[in-house]
Amino acid sequence: MVLGVRVHGDKVVDVDVALDDNFRSVPVPSMLGVPLVYKIMSGTGGDDSHIRSNIIVRFMSDPMDGLAPPEWQYGGQRGPAPPVVLARKDKVPFSVQDWSVLEEFMGDWRDQCCEAEENRSAVSEQILQPGSLRDFVREQREFRPTSFLDLQFPLGSIVIAEGLSIQELNGKEGEVAQFGRERVGVRFPGRDEPVALKPERLRMVRAAEPREHPESKRQDTGESKQARKTELDRQEATVICERFVSCLGEDTFPEWGDVHLFGVGSHYHSRSQDVLGVWQGAVKHLDVKAPELIEALLKSEMKEFFEATVHRLAEGRTPNSPYARKLIENKFAAVEWDDLL
Repeated sequence: MVLGVRVHGDKVVDVDVALDDNFRSVPVPSMLGVPLVYKIMSGTGGDDSHIRSNIIVRFMSDPMDGLAPPEWQYGGQRGPAPPVVLARKDKVPFSVQDWSVLEEFMGDWRDQCCEAEENRSAVSEQILQPGSLRDFVREQREFRPTSFLDLQFPLGSIVIAEGLSIQELNGKEGEVAQFGRERVGVRFPGRDEPVALKPERLRMVRAAEPREHPESKRQDTGESKQARKTELDRQEATVICERFVSCLGEDTFPEWGDVHLFGVGSHYHSRSQDVLGVWQGAVKHLDVKAPELIEALLKSEMKEFFEATVHRLAEGRTPNSPYARKLIENKFAAVEWDDLL
């Protein structure tokens, strides 16, 4: 487990995060030398009808113009953004204080992008540098002393401990060896394990050069923007399909904003019951799972997948088979399809 945060609506809380292959890089922090990754969680964890602010949207801004891409434009008719967990790929703790500092830094950058109007890319290139964030973090140290400890005290730095209850360590030099959420692990001569100390008790003697991450050197080429879009498309498809399958399995009506992707169009309603009846039968009796729907959605092959499923279901004797036979009899009339992309 890695120490990270969970963001939902306007709330950010510290959580333990299990990193896996479904995490994707957050564009702006990565350019700043912070290898932050995110994962969209399925479901909401409760009633989200009260949510009026989606702070994760601003956090996912495009480095070139300071605006959130269309796939992150939640709110309004689209509804609240789903919960998102964030953690660092290098497994350094990422806390609510780190989030606050990073969000404030990005807010200043977005403001300057708006003022620049047509010259936004040049402003971004100037501001979105690892050194700019380091300077900002150090300016904030008095107000947020535990934020980005790895930027305040880079690994390998030599520090002096002061004001400790362990008298023998006061005035001793040690080497920064690791980080907790609110403390710095310092290795002192003669001690086998690092001692976790509050940053206020440390004075820098000699700072090591912060480690640069490959993401901070990457140019935002057309290829990288397309790769980022592909990643976000998969995340969105995963949330939609997992939510759709979950609703069908629980006999609840799927999200209205999703059904147009599964054959229930906006103009004809006569076949809606038959289409949803087939999908329910596919989930309950043919063992259709979300990963199959995700791939069909991303490849714009949902119509073909559905029609093949209809024929499979029609051959059986399940409670939902009559819906399938009715669709075949009517040659799939009034079944409408939209693509995710």
